[in-house]
Amino acid sequence: MMSPCFVIDNARIKSSALLPKMAKQNSPSLIEVVKQVAEQQHSQASEMEKSKTVLFHLQEETTLLKREITRLKECINKKTDLLEEEKKMHAKLRKEIEVQNKRYDAILKRLHCQLNKLHSNRRQWHWNIQQLEKKAAELRKCLGVVELQSSI
Repeated sequence: MMSPCFVIDNARIKSSALLPKMAKQNSPSLIEVVKQVAEQQHSQASEMEKSKTVLFHLQEETTLLKREITRLKECINKKTDLLEEEKKMHAKLRKEIEVQNKRYDAILKRLHCQLNKLHSNRRQWHWNIQQLEKKAAELRKCLGVVELQSSI
C-alpha cells in the first residue's frame, strides 16, 4: 500500500508553480488545493491497490485455469489411449471371430458331405436289398419249379 507521502511529477510541479501566487492571494484556497491534491493521490493510490488486487486474483485464476486445462488435456490423452486400445482389441476380436466362422463353415461343409455320403450309401444299400430280394424271389421261383419237376 502506498504511504500518504506526496509524490510530485512534472504535471504537479507545473501546477505547484501556481501555489506561491495562490498563497499570496488567499491561504485557505491553497489549503484546499493541497487537500484536493492529497485526496487525488490517495484516491489514485487506492485505485492502484484495487487494480493490484484484481490483477493478483486474475493471475491466480489464470494459473488455476491453466492447471485445469493441463489436467483435462492429460485426461483426454488417457481416454484417447484407452479408446485406441479398445479399437485394437475390437479389431483383434473381429479377426478371431472371422477365423472361427471360417473354421465352423469348413466343419459344416464336411458334415454336409458326410451326410450326403450317408444318404447315398443308404440309397445304395436300399437298392442292393431290393436287388437281393428280387434275386431271392427268382431263386425261390426256380426252386419252386425244380421242386414241382422233381415231384412229378
